[in-house]
Order: sequence, then structure tokens, then C-alpha cells
Amino acid sequence: MRPIYTFLLVAILMAPCGRAQTAPAQTAPAEAAPAQKPAADQNTSIFNDLPATEGPTAFVQVEGNHHNMGDVLTYDFDIGYQVNKHTSVDFGVPLYSTRTPFPIVSTNDWRDTTIVGAPYLDVRYDTKYKHINVTSILTGSAGFNMVKTYSDGRFMLDWFNHLDRSYQLLNYDVLITPFLNLGAGTGTVDRQVMPRPYELARPYETLGNMGNGEAGLAFSFKKDVRLEASAYALAPEGPQKIYSRLVSPDNLLGGDGHHSRYWDALFETSGYYYQTYGGIPTYYYQQNAGPSWLSRDNGYGAYLTVLTFKRAKNLSLQLGYTKSVRYDYGSAFIMLRYNFTGLFRSLTIGE
Repeated sequence: MRPIYTFLLVAILMAPCGRAQTAPAQTAPAEAAPAQKPAADQNTSIFNDLPATEGPTAFVQVEGNHHNMGDVLTYDFDIGYQVNKHTSVDFGVPLYSTRTPFPIVSTNDWRDTTIVGAPYLDVRYDTKYKHINVTSILTGSAGFNMVKTYSDGRFMLDWFNHLDRSYQLLNYDVLITPFLNLGAGTGTVDRQVMPRPYELARPYETLGNMGNGEAGLAFSFKKDVRLEASAYALAPEGPQKIYSRLVSPDNLLGGDGHHSRYWDALFETSGYYYQTYGGIPTYYYQQNAGPSWLSRDNGYGAYLTVLTFKRAKNLSLQLGYTKSVRYDYGSAFIMLRYNFTGLFRSLTIGE
């Protein structure tokens, strides 16, 4: 848990710097400039956190999932560049910490592990089409060794697409925003840019062609607080493998694998995959990988996001609960994000 305390300390110390970058200099009273109307093709989504001008970007992000089978924490360090109002790129390196009830020493009840994840590169495109905000993100993730990193040891590719449209609730300062997310990839990739809670800090990772979708509704209050509810689904196609983040490769212990939770029983579920009938474990063999239904999942969740705080303008917080219907488990989710863009730009381009 020490990395979390370090992150929070940095966020608190940097809060005054964030305010200093955003407070305009006032030497004499002047008339307020009229608000500029967004361009017709400018993305105005409540999910869009990019600055209004071109230049470098940076953030640090911590996500955690807690459930009765263990804990998975992800720490992400990201730098990027906003090329124009439509296009931006990001590069980041995640760090994973897990806490599982499967120790390799009999005198311990839990095992704590921290290890680097697979570096990633994102290319993002934002626009608006007929009042609909559109975001498309292409992510490449380079895993090198599935034992030395939390990855499957292969290059992963993910294409994510987000669509939404906001409606104002009568004369109240409340926006109602239905949204739709659709994507496809070569597995389940932890996408740190515009993340979704059901796909971050999961207790497992899959390898194999994977489609994913999410539909939901968001309520935004005074632009600072957002409440969401959504349902998601993971639709695999073709041979699949599952790599656990709870059961390590050097660990002989594992869970019972009930409710098709193969990642709770074995580190790798592939050629030999695990199924339970009446509480009796049975192993099957299939060449190279298991069937497509191996990594299928669906569920729902509710999330509360605070986009900014009075004493820490660049800090945001997200709390939530995700329920996996197929795997029959629920997880409590938390995400802290500190935006270093203002400080980074002041040090690099003097903005």
C-alpha cells in the first residue's frame, strides 16, 4: 500500500502548483471576455478531459479492485502530447500490486506482489458528428515476458470507440448523457486513457480475439460530479487463454474455480482448461488454447466520479461497484488521478 500513500502525498503537495497555473493574473479590472462557442466538430463530451490547447500532457493514476478473492492495484505513469483539438498521443508504463490468499510460505495468510506491467502507446481521436461526441482510441501494449511482467508476453492491440450525447435537465445545472462504448482487440487490454472500471485492475487477463461493449447513462451535476450506471459484455471469438493475476506461475495453491472463475484456480488456462461439475474438478485438453466461451463475461456497475476538489484542482476521484454476472463476483473499485499537464507545460513550453 506504500505506493498509494506516496501518490496521495505528491497530489497534496502539487495541489498549490496546479492552482497557480490556472489562476489568471489580475492587474486591473477589465470586462469579462464573452464565452466562445465550441466549433461544430469539437468534442464537448463530459468524459473528455483533454485541455483546450495543444501541447504536452501528463497524469498519474491509481486504480484498485477489491473482492473476496484478493486485491489488484494498478499504478500508471503517463506522458503525452495533444497534437490538435482532434488528435493526441500517450505513452505510459503501469505497475501492478496484488494481494492474494495463495501464499507460497505456509506461515503466511496472504501474498503481496508488485511487478511492472506492459508499456503501452495510445493514439486518440476526438470529434463531434451531428451533436454526438465521438472518441476513438487505438492502443498497442507490448508485453515482454509473462513471468517477469503482468502481461501475457505478447504484443496486444485494442480499438475502443465511445459515443455520447448530453441533454440538459429542464433549467437545472444537470446533464443527462446516454453513452455507448464498442471495441475489439486481441485480448483484454488495461486501457488507462479514458478508462472504464470493468476493464481495469481485473483479477485476470485474456489472450485471443475479443469484442467488448458497454451501454450506460450518466448524470453530471455542476460539471464537477458525475453519477453513472452501465452494463457491459465481453464477447470472445476463436481460441482463448486466460492468465491469472491472483495465482502466480510459481504457486501450487489456487481457489476452487467455481462459477467458471478459471483465473481463481490456475495461473494459465489454455490447452488444459478447468471446469467443475457438481464440485468435482475436471480437466480437458485442447491443442494450443481453450474454447471461445472460456473468457466470456458480462455484468453491470454503478460509479461516482468527482472531477475536481476545491483544495486539489487537478485531483479526481472515482468510486464504484462492478458485478460480474457470469463469474458471479462483485468488486469495489476506486481510482485516483492527478493531472500534471499544467506543471508539465510550465516546465517545457512555459505556458
